[in-house]
Amino acid sequence: MASTDAMQAGRPRNEAEETVEAIHRGNVDAVVVQGPTGPQVIMLQGADAPYHVLVERMSDGALTLDADGCIVYVNSRLCALTGLGVQQLVGRSFASLFAGAVPEQRADDAATDAQLCRADGGQLPVSVWMRQMAMGGVVATLVTLTDMSIQRRAEEVANAERFARSILEQATDAVVVLALDGRITHASWVAEQLAERPPVGQLFSEAFPLDGQSASQRGTLTRFSRESLDQALATKPFHGVEVALRNARASGRSFLLSGGPLVNDLKETVGSIVTLTDITERKRAEEQQTVLVAELNHRVKNILAIVQSVAGQTLRTSPSLPAFNKAFSGRIQAVSIAHDILTQTRWIGIGLNELLTTVLAPYGIGEGRIAIDGPPVLLEARLVLPLSMVLHELATNASKYGALSASHGQVTISWRLRDDGRRLELVWLERGGPLIEGGGGRGFGTTLIDRVVRFDLEGEALLDFEPAGIRCSLTFALTAETTPEHLPASAVQPD
Repeated sequence: MASTDAMQAGRPRNEAEETVEAIHRGNVDAVVVQGPTGPQVIMLQGADAPYHVLVERMSDGALTLDADGCIVYVNSRLCALTGLGVQQLVGRSFASLFAGAVPEQRADDAATDAQLCRADGGQLPVSVWMRQMAMGGVVATLVTLTDMSIQRRAEEVANAERFARSILEQATDAVVVLALDGRITHASWVAEQLAERPPVGQLFSEAFPLDGQSASQRGTLTRFSRESLDQALATKPFHGVEVALRNARASGRSFLLSGGPLVNDLKETVGSIVTLTDITERKRAEEQQTVLVAELNHRVKNILAIVQSVAGQTLRTSPSLPAFNKAFSGRIQAVSIAHDILTQTRWIGIGLNELLTTVLAPYGIGEGRIAIDGPPVLLEARLVLPLSMVLHELATNASKYGALSASHGQVTISWRLRDDGRRLELVWLERGGPLIEGGGGRGFGTTLIDRVVRFDLEGEALLDFEPAGIRCSLTFALTAETTPEHLPASAVQPD
C-alpha cells in the first residue's frame, strides 16, 4: 500500500511522482488519501478509473497538460482554488492561470512559488510541482498546486509576533497587551521590571494595582470593581489618567495611564494596548514650577512694596524734586543690582565678597579706597536684596558726606562668623573723611538701615558717628531663624 500524502506541500515531490507512476503501471493495489473528511482508503484493483478517483480525493489542486501546454484535466480541488468550473478550465493555457511568472518544470524536481489567479480577481500564493510523463504512449505533464496561503499567514503571524516582541523589548515605557478578559498576553521589559512578579497571564489589576494621583482620579478608580476595571481597560480607549502603583518597586513614582484598542485584519477588537509612562520627573518639575511662580508672585509684591515705601519716605526727606530724583534713582538702582545678582545665580545665593564687589563697583572698590577682609561666606538668596540696600545707603552717605567724599578717605569692610558660623558680624568703618561734629545727623537712610537689618535680616545695626568717621556694625543670622508661618514684618511696608 502506498500513500498520496506525498502529493501535499510537506512531502518531497519526487515521492509523489513515483506514487503516480506506480499507479499508472498498476503496481499499487490501494492508496491512503487525505481527503476533506480525513484519511480514506481507495482500492485501485478493478476500479474503472483509479487515477481519477485518487486525484479527485487529493487536498491539493491537480491538472494535466498536453504537449502544447493546454489543460486537459483538472480536479475539483483546483476548481475550488481558482473559483472556476471544470469547463472554464479545460482547454485553457497553463500560463493563463498565473499572474506574473509562469512556473516551469525544474531540473532538480523542486517546487516553484507562483501566484494563482482567482475568478474574483484576487491572487492565491501556491507551490507548483511539475513532472512530464509518458502515459499510454502519450506525453503529458502532471501538475500539483498546493495552497500556501495558510503557511504564508502563519509566517506573517510569526514575523508580526517577532516584530511586536522587538518593539516591546525596546520600549522605554511599560507596555502591556491585554486580551478581552483583561489578562496580560504580552509585556515589555520595562513592564516586567515594574511588576512585582511576572505579569503575563495575570489580570492587569493584579499585576499593576492602581491608585489615582488626584482626589477626582481616586474617586473615578474607586467606582470600578477590579473585574470591571480590567474589562474597561481591555475594551475602552482612555488617555492621560495620572496614577500611582501600590507596590514597593514604584513607591513615590507617578505614571500616565493610556490605552487603545487592538484590532485584527477584520477591524475587530481583540484586546487593547495599555501603557504606563513614568512622569515622576515631570510632576516634580510641575511642583517646582508652582513653587517658583508662588515665590515670584511673593517677590513681585515685595518689590512693589519696597518701591512704594522708598518713594514715599525719600520724597518726605528730600529738600527738592532733583534731590528726590537722585536719591530715589540710586535706591532703585540698588534693588535692580540685587535682582540681577539673584537672576544670575538662579536665586541660589552669592558669596559675600562677590556681593560687595558688585554693589560697591560704582564707588571705586577696585581703586584702593575700599578694602574688604573676611572669610568666605555664602549668603542665602533672601539676604541679598536687604544687604544690598544697606550697603548702598552706607556707600551713598560716604560718597556725599563721609570718607569717599575726601580725596584721601578710605572705607574698610570686615566681617567674621559667630555662633559656630550661624551668624555674621560685618563692620563698615570710615576714616580720612571730614570730621563729624555734634554726633552726626539721622535721616531716612539711617532709618532704612535700621529697619532693613532688624526686620529683613533679623539682626541688629549699631551706627556710631565717631569724629574720625562712621562706624556701622551689622549682626544678622546667615540662615532663617523663624518659620515661614512666623516671619517678621518687613522693613519696607508702605506708609
